[in-house]
Amino acid sequence: MHLLVTQVFMKKKRELKTLSLGSEPDTPEVPLLREFISAHRGIEADLTTFQMLRSCTAQQNAAIDEIAIGGKFCRSRLEEGLSWDDESGPHVYPDIMVADYSLLTRKGERVRSVHESPVVLPSCPSPDDEDAFAEMFHGFRQILRALRDIRVFGHIIHLYDPTPVELELVSGNKNLLFLHNPTLVSLEELLEHTSDLIIQSETIPFVDDLMDRFQVRTLILSDASEPALMDVLPYVDTDHLKVAGYGVGPEEEYWKKVKESAIIFV
Repeated sequence: MHLLVTQVFMKKKRELKTLSLGSEPDTPEVPLLREFISAHRGIEADLTTFQMLRSCTAQQNAAIDEIAIGGKFCRSRLEEGLSWDDESGPHVYPDIMVADYSLLTRKGERVRSVHESPVVLPSCPSPDDEDAFAEMFHGFRQILRALRDIRVFGHIIHLYDPTPVELELVSGNKNLLFLHNPTLVSLEELLEHTSDLIIQSETIPFVDDLMDRFQVRTLILSDASEPALMDVLPYVDTDHLKVAGYGVGPEEEYWKKVKESAIIFV
């Protein structure tokens, strides 16, 4: 036991940067809603706004380094802000999203916004109609531009089995792309457009091959365990390794665990 403790203390403690990929907050209790209404009298807000503010507070309290607000629970905002009409093309109404994120940025908080790709919208054109599909994504980029105009510094885009065209249309130096259920092929296609790679523990076996063939600037491990972090350390310097999370359910404890998981001894 004495030998084990000595070995641990000989190693150097490193605290990796932490990053949010967004969240799925749990349903708030009535007293919390009353407190929110009392604290924000005079503003137009609904349950989604409340959940966004609550998520931001939970990430701040846990000292997450790169805060990001949004997730599937904000899909209704995307539906309100972006739709397609076969005759007139994309209809873009960023005002509601702008109002939400203005509440987060007006105090100087540095946040990313979190969105699903527009393909989740019922009105999104098929990728087979390349011109309409590209126009829809142009409308999406207009919304992201409007958010950056109110000091949102970047965006997390969630993707589900994206086509190469979709990856091309959502890529950009302000966007971090998060693939759900990735394959080696989809990760290869992703790295044609970005040098920031977000992975989960089950895709660590792909890292060796990907790092050999692509320029990866930052490796971001979601829901990292200590063994998983040790597995990726041979491939990347700790200055280019981050720990991420997507909070589902009660966020206060979740983000604290993400922060704790970023402390390693090497």
